[in-house]
Amino acid sequence: MTDASNQSRLSRRSVLANLATMPALLVAGSSWAAQTAGDAALKEVQAALRDAKGTKLVILGTGAGPFPMVPGRSRHMTAHVMVSNGAAYVLDCGLGVTNQFARTGIPFTAVRSIFITHHHPDHNIEYGPFLLLGWVQGMPSPVRAFGPPPLKQMTEDFLRAYKATIDFWVEDLRVKPLVPPEVKEVFGPGVVMKDQNVKVAAALVQHPPVRPALAYRFDFQDRSIAFSGDTAPIEAVARLAEGVDILVHEAIIHACGRGVYPRSRRQGCADPFRRLHGAHEARSFAGR
Repeated sequence: MTDASNQSRLSRRSVLANLATMPALLVAGSSWAAQTAGDAALKEVQAALRDAKGTKLVILGTGAGPFPMVPGRSRHMTAHVMVSNGAAYVLDCGLGVTNQFARTGIPFTAVRSIFITHHHPDHNIEYGPFLLLGWVQGMPSPVRAFGPPPLKQMTEDFLRAYKATIDFWVEDLRVKPLVPPEVKEVFGPGVVMKDQNVKVAAALVQHPPVRPALAYRFDFQDRSIAFSGDTAPIEAVARLAEGVDILVHEAIIHACGRGVYPRSRRQGCADPFRRLHGAHEARSFAGR
């Protein structure tokens, strides 16, 4: 997922301008250049969340791809959190989600569920660390996790790999042992879960070679929010998002790929850009 320029019919700037009247908030990046403005924006986000009436969406990260240190990059990898009636629902866990979540001021004790759209690292790389750090910060046990297979195996393998670390923290910090999350793997479209705050449904999208990959819709009591996940153009997203208040949709700037993947070209790999473009929606079509 990449930012759209102001030349697009549905540019990132116009999208954010429209969202200014909606319950969506952005947590600024942490680069030095953005620090001053970022601190002011962060205080606004924290204040809005403290005084929240109704459901709020916080966009924690919109960066993508395997290059976290692209020159000038200030955006963290993909992650979002929705807050309703004091309960928090996290969608995707790209690099930086834990710090970005903490910066909002939302307590980890508010987290109820975590959702993963698909198993590319820029969407799931910090799922495990978020579980561990959330645990010592009081995240309820067991938290629930939803996503495509093999999410259950990934969760078990991560906790097994970190068992020694977890046991040390139990002794060092005098905290209760970590209770593994309740994992529900999502294989196809339909209702994923429902609690007192929200009903969540999923749709299958096209993001080759990742299968399955998911879009999600969250129907809260006061508003609805949909996420396309990473996907090529597909009717399933349009059907899932029909009538929502907010659609968070990925988009790719085709010209950017060749500047971001120079190593693949130097190493004589098959052209990665055709695959990349076939798995994402062009910015000129996003939201149509």
